[in-house]
Amino acid sequence: MDEDAPALATVAAKAVGLLNDATGPEVGYPGLSDAGDVEDVLAALNRMAGDLQQTATQLTLYLDDEVAAGHLTTAPGASGQDAEAVAVARNALTDVRENAQTLARLLTTAETAMLALRPAN
Repeated sequence: MDEDAPALATVAAKAVGLLNDATGPEVGYPGLSDAGDVEDVLAALNRMAGDLQQTATQLTLYLDDEVAAGHLTTAPGASGQDAEAVAVARNALTDVRENAQTLARLLTTAETAMLALRPAN
């Protein structure tokens, strides 16, 4: 398994871009053939939202460990103290985690609603 986190994040971002292309109305929704495909996409995005929560938590833990080990300091020319900069990053990552949790909840709601829909005959 490739453990290059930035490269993996780039692949994930590119995959979302490709998903946007595959679900685009301007080209006739090439990646969707029926409501079942929408359900499958929602389920996969839901899993991704759950994974984003975990990733945000793990990034926060990494920052905490790096600060505790003395490996992080404020960049030259940056305003504020090290603790303030870390607090801003930690707060932002907490927001990411909470928003990913909200995203997962909304995707579950959409997926559940899709299960009630059937194609018109």
